This record gives sequence, structure tokens and C-alpha cells, in this order.
Amino acid sequence: MSQTTADLPDISYPVLCWREGYIYLAATPLELCAHPRSMFEETAQRARAGEWHLVDADGRSFDVLDFIRVRPFGGIRAIGPWLLRSIFAIPVLANEARLPLSEFKKTLIGAIRSRYQYDSDKAPAARAIRLLQSADSYAAAIDALPKR
Repeated sequence: MSQTTADLPDISYPVLCWREGYIYLAATPLELCAHPRSMFEETAQRARAGEWHLVDADGRSFDVLDFIRVRPFGGIRAIGPWLLRSIFAIPVLANEARLPLSEFKKTLIGAIRSRYQYDSDKAPAARAIRLLQSADSYAAAIDALPKR
């Protein structure tokens, strides 16, 4: 655990992390790096298998190669995750690509469709996709994502 928060990737928040069937919108580095203890090993293994991806608010796309454990950070805001015994881990990013807005929106739509493909209630996905299709900026596209 020699890594520090100085090793946080240089990305713009909010960010969307996703893999097949799962999306997670993180508004802050703390939200990105605090992981439920019960899920951390599976999350790290899936990253090493090439399943995790991330896009940031500047329209950049990355592959997540791994998660490196770090000491808890975030000051008073980290009390909740710390009390819940969360594991703090920084994503290791690679293969950065700057996406044109149209490709960025297609990437987000693909992540949303993957997440909601087996849900009986597809209304949140349909709303988000409608908003995404009319987004005129990277920020508007990220803002269109389902919050839950």
C-alpha cells in the first residue's frame, strides 16, 4: 500500500466506470476509489481481465487495468466509507483516447444498454438515451446518465 493519493489519475469528474451489465457514475475521486470490501477482489480481477472501462467529463476513454490499494483519503467525507470498511483503491488507466462527442455519446449509450439489457424496467435507460442523443457537450452527455 505504498501508493498515495498523489497517484490519482489526471481525469475530469464526473467519470463513468462500466463493464458488461454494470455502470457506476463517480462525481469525485473518493467515490471512484472507495470500494465495498466484499466486492473489491472481484472488481480488481475483472479489471485485470480487461472488463472495466472509464470515460471522463473531457471526453476521454480509458481501459482500467487494475486497482491499486491506497490509504483512506478524503478527510471528513471519507468517514462513511471508512466506517463501512471500504477498501480505497486507485484505478490504473491505459489506452487513453480522446473521443469526438458523437463517439462519446455512442460509448455512453452502449454502457447504458449493457447495464439495462436484462432489467424489466427499461424506462431509466430510455430516458437517459433520449437525453444523451440531444446532448451538445461532454458535460451534458455525462449529466444525462441515470443517477441510480
